[in-house]
Amino acid sequence: MNVLFLTSTLPRFAGDQQAPFVLEQAQAWKAKRPGDRVIILAPHDSAAAKRETIGDVEIRRFQYFAPARYQALAYPAILPNLKRNPLLAAQIFPFLWAEYAAAKRIIQEEKIDLVYAHWVMPQGVVARRLRRTTGTPYVIQNHSSDVLVFNKAGLVGRAAARAVIRDAERMFCVNRRQQQDALELFPAQSRAEISEKIAVLPMGVGMDVAACSQSGSPRYTLAAISRLSRKKGIDLFIAAAEKLAETGRVVPIGIAGDGEERNILKAMLRKADVTFPGFLSGADKIGFFNDSRFMIFPSVAAGDDVEGLPVTLLEALCCGKIVIAGSATNVTLLDEWDRISEDVILLNDPRNIEEFAAAIARLLDLDSETLAARSVHLRAVMARYCWDHLINEYLAAIDAASMRPEPEGRPAWVCSR
Repeated sequence: MNVLFLTSTLPRFAGDQQAPFVLEQAQAWKAKRPGDRVIILAPHDSAAAKRETIGDVEIRRFQYFAPARYQALAYPAILPNLKRNPLLAAQIFPFLWAEYAAAKRIIQEEKIDLVYAHWVMPQGVVARRLRRTTGTPYVIQNHSSDVLVFNKAGLVGRAAARAVIRDAERMFCVNRRQQQDALELFPAQSRAEISEKIAVLPMGVGMDVAACSQSGSPRYTLAAISRLSRKKGIDLFIAAAEKLAETGRVVPIGIAGDGEERNILKAMLRKADVTFPGFLSGADKIGFFNDSRFMIFPSVAAGDDVEGLPVTLLEALCCGKIVIAGSATNVTLLDEWDRISEDVILLNDPRNIEEFAAAIARLLDLDSETLAARSVHLRAVMARYCWDHLINEYLAAIDAASMRPEPEGRPAWVCSR
C-alpha cells in the first residue's frame, strides 16, 4: 500500500519543538509493514527542507505563501497563530489550495492508495476534495477542537464537517468525548451508522520507555514537560508550588519545554525552587523523565483551544510515573482508567490552588514501597500505548474499513499490498 499522510504540523528540523506524533505514527506503520510506502505531506517553513527522508518515511513540504519567510500560519499551531494575529486568516485559502495541489500531484505521481488526514480541519477538507477529484479513499484523525471549529461556522460549517466524516473510510478520535462531538453533528437516526466508522484511539508513545527508570535520588521531585502555553496550566502549577513553599515545603521542580508563556512563568517565582531546562527531545527527554519522581499535567481549557489527550501524559504513565492531571487532559476517558485511577491524582479544576497544593502534598507523602509497586503496575497496564503495540490497532481498523462494501457509485478501495 502507498499511504499519504496529510498534516498541518511536523518537526521542521532536528531538535524542533513541534510535536512529532504524526512522524512517530508513520514510522510505526512503516516498521510494522515495511513493504508499504509512507509519505508525509506537511506545510513548508523557511527553516525546513522541502524534501527529505527520515528513517524510511519520505517527507514532502508544500509552500503556501511567497516569499517563504512570510509563511506564518502553520507553526507552532494554526489556531493559536490566528488568535495572536487575525491577519493571518489571509493565508488560509492559499494554505488549503497549496496543500490540495501538492497532495493531488503526489497521488497521481506515486499511485497513492490511501490518504491519512490528521485533523478534520483543514486536512479532512482537503482529503475529501481529493477523493472527489482522484477517487482516493481517506481516513481522518481528530486531535483536539477540530469539530468545535466547524460548529463555530454555523450551519455551513456543520454541513462541511458531516460531509468530511461521512465520506471517510474511518475516523479516529483520541477520546470518547471527541467521538460524541462528532456524532452530534448528525441526525439521531443516522448516528448508529456513523458510529461504526469512528474508532477511539489516542496517539501513541514513541519514546523508548524501556530506557526510563526511577533513579534513587532524582534531581526533580516534581516535574512538568509541555509547551509553555496558557492551556497547559503551568502557571497554576507554579502558583500551587509557591503556596506550598510558603508553608516550608520546598522541593526541586523541573519544567521542561518552551513557549510564549516562558517569561511570564519565570516572573512568578518567589520561594519555589524551579528550574527551566528548556525544550528537550530524544535522550535528553528520557533523561528528564528519569530525573523526575512525580509528573504534573494541569491542563485547562483555553477557549476553543482544548486538549485531546496529551502524548506527554501517556509517556509519563507508560514510564510508570505517578501523576497529577487536570480533568481537561481527558485522562479519565482512557479505557484503562478504572485500572490506573489510583495512580493518578485528578484535579477537577487546577485553578483551585488550594486543591492543587493539597494534591501535591499527597504525592510528597507517598512512601517508596508504594511508589515502586504502582510504577510496575502502570508500566504493565499502559504498555498498549507504545507505538509498536498501538499501531496494530490502527492498522486493524483501517483494514476492516477497506473490507466494507462500497456504497453504490463510489469506487472500491483496492489495497496494493
